[in-house]
Amino acid sequence: MVELERRSPAVPQGGRQRYFWRGLLALIVLTAIWGYCNVVIKELESAIEPALFLMIRYLFVGLLGMPLLMRSPRPNFKRIAQGLAVGVLLAAATLFQAIAMKTIAVDNVAFITALYVVLTPLAMALWRRRKPHRVVALAALVSLLGVGLLVGHLTLAVAAGTLWALFSAIWATLQIIGTAEVSRTMTTIQLTIIEALGAGLTLVVYLAITSGLHAPLLQSLTGHWPLVVWWRLGFLSICGTLVAGWLQVWGQRQLTATEAALTFNLEPVWTALFAWFIFSQWLSWLKLTGAALIIASLIALSVTGEETAALEIADAKAPYREH
Repeated sequence: MVELERRSPAVPQGGRQRYFWRGLLALIVLTAIWGYCNVVIKELESAIEPALFLMIRYLFVGLLGMPLLMRSPRPNFKRIAQGLAVGVLLAAATLFQAIAMKTIAVDNVAFITALYVVLTPLAMALWRRRKPHRVVALAALVSLLGVGLLVGHLTLAVAAGTLWALFSAIWATLQIIGTAEVSRTMTTIQLTIIEALGAGLTLVVYLAITSGLHAPLLQSLTGHWPLVVWWRLGFLSICGTLVAGWLQVWGQRQLTATEAALTFNLEPVWTALFAWFIFSQWLSWLKLTGAALIIASLIALSVTGEETAALEIADAKAPYREH
């Protein structure tokens, strides 16, 4: 779901503008794919349990990409185990996000889960027993205020959905930190495949344990789903994971860390636009204010990347998701 990468290599000065627009376009398309993936997940929930279609998604990507693991440099057992462990975090983050969408609007979930951008440097500061940077602390407070406005009229279902979305942001934060460590020992594509395998296997175990509670969940794999369900599963796997992963890596190489981070903040905006177009669902002025506060906190954190580097955090890049 998430990856922190080293700073992109320098781009020749003469072609800087050309590389910038190419990279910007790639990341705009990427965030649009991620935004639409959120809507697709919401649509799939009406036909399939989230854990089941997420399991199919990740196992498909992991098994399809296994031959690439044999390419040099081949990861050893320890590296594979580390990648699989990070995949467990990926499974938790995306499953909690999908569960949150059952009770609160998909665009609300997207804005709330985007808080991993704020939570990551905050968690790293606490982990290293350092005082959080003032920008980080202020961004966290502003984001929480934004979440409060997004929640609006509080009911038990809305409270539960908001908590699940916050849990998703927390697990995404842990996955960012874990991926940052593991990514130093293998290529991006290899880590993507291993994480997908880890997430898929985690969801297999989860479904095996809870199958008694979700009758007949696993048996539905042998059922006949409509073509539109298979199309949505294919989109999540191919476009939402493989294509998105390539666009992320290629686009980030053309831009600076700050430029990329600012562009990634478009994901919840795209989610809101697709939710409006497909579900005729729009945010009230109060909720728009909350969403604006969250985006403002993310932007503030993005443009202070050099200052937050004092927390010994690698240049923050977007999550590898999905969703």
